[in-house]
Amino acid sequence: MSNGADRFFERVVRGIGWLAALAALLVLGILDVTLNLAHLPSVLLAVVVALTAPRLRGEALGTVALLVGTALLLAARAMPPVDYSLVPFEFTVATVTVLLIGLSAWRAEAVRATVAVVVLLAGLVLQPLQWDRSRLSLIFALALALGGVIAGAAGLSVRLVQTSRQRQMVAAQVAQRTGIASDLHDYVAHHVTGMIVLAQAAQTVAASKPQAVLPALERIEAAGDEAMTAIRRMVTLLREPDAQARLSPPGTIADIASLAGHFTSDLGPKVRLNIDGDVEDVPIDVQSAVHRVVMEALTNVRKHADDVRTLDIDVRRHGRPDTVTVEVSNDGRRRGAGSADGGYGLNGLRERAAALGGSFTAGPRLPEGWSVRAQIPTRGAS
Repeated sequence: MSNGADRFFERVVRGIGWLAALAALLVLGILDVTLNLAHLPSVLLAVVVALTAPRLRGEALGTVALLVGTALLLAARAMPPVDYSLVPFEFTVATVTVLLIGLSAWRAEAVRATVAVVVLLAGLVLQPLQWDRSRLSLIFALALALGGVIAGAAGLSVRLVQTSRQRQMVAAQVAQRTGIASDLHDYVAHHVTGMIVLAQAAQTVAASKPQAVLPALERIEAAGDEAMTAIRRMVTLLREPDAQARLSPPGTIADIASLAGHFTSDLGPKVRLNIDGDVEDVPIDVQSAVHRVVMEALTNVRKHADDVRTLDIDVRRHGRPDTVTVEVSNDGRRRGAGSADGGYGLNGLRERAAALGGSFTAGPRLPEGWSVRAQIPTRGAS
């Protein structure tokens, strides 16, 4: 209802603005015709331009502006002497020309706008200087030139602001798509790695413990469904940036229990989850970061750790300033040499924690195992 009311109010304001502008043109036209009936044709043409130009953009607006400016210059050179009575120019033509200068600087195609503004300014200034060089004509010429320059500067300012906003929007979309691609990698890697580990474990125990194979297959199927759902959601967002509202919210601290449940199996290590403190009102970006730390840590355990018996997930909200600490540790043995910094996944988590004003560490744990720890303040997060 509020959106409909806002749109209705906007239409009413726009309609009132159009009526006010039309009334002003009518008053100026009557004044011009009253001063000299010979002004009537140019007044009518100016009104037509004023009603048409605001609806034009790009090359069409630039072309119209060039034609009007050229007509003003030709009129200043070729028209016979006109008795301007008290004012050595036409109010309607001058006002419409100033309007066209502003519109051209704002919305016309860049090259045509540059030429059109110069031509329009020249035609505008020449109006009061057509037939005499009196002090009054010079004053009017300077006033018109000032009005044209102000209109052009205002139009150019609006163009620059819009261009800056468009660039910021494009940059934000690129950053968003980069983040989506990173999320897609993390979610798919998490689920696919789990599927591989479960499949390998099922093959290992198939002969000696066949009853464990069916639960493993069910977990593989569930992980595959979740991976496909994540892929569909992410690809939809990549194709349609406006589709974000239809997607589920990012992972939260409450969702960590689901991650731990998927990781636990009869064929794998025992997972111990501890969530301490009131985490429900933690800002969503902090919750998402904590969720990603746990997910990446679990994925790395599956990919890089052997002989893991227990895995601890500890999430705490504590202290002043208000801080959320998440630590994922295991007692396994690191598989192969690997990268000490954990590769792209952990580097991404380190950058995310730093962006939120927190810290991130990952490394060996004594006497054995591996630990991933992040500490993120809630103050200043949105």
